[in-house]
Amino acid sequence: MVKGTLGATILSGLVAMGAVPALSAERITLASTTSVDNSGLLGHILLEFTRQTGISVHVLAQGTGQALATAARGDADLVLVHDPEAEAEFIAQGHGTDRRQIAWNDFVVVGPRADPAHRGP
Repeated sequence: MVKGTLGATILSGLVAMGAVPALSAERITLASTTSVDNSGLLGHILLEFTRQTGISVHVLAQGTGQALATAARGDADLVLVHDPEAEAEFIAQGHGTDRRQIAWNDFVVVGPRADPAHRGP
């Protein structure tokens, strides 16, 4: 499963880079957005991550602001959110040390060439 292996590799890389404080931990807490959790991505990558590292991951699915607040209180080891400005502020306040962009969204509007909704250029 390529997606699972890639995702586990990304998460393993974050742990190895020190993004997760305790490498000897048996369990870490990931505060992530509900959209990431609902996408099914975590279900694919976390089992492989645990298999490769022996570290289980407890996921707290929250809104971005809540996930960052959870981590700022020390109740999460890692955050996976999608608000670059809030993430920069989180790090500037000393709550995080290393921001990595691992994904992005592309929004593409599709429809008939005649453009009946008049949304084209």
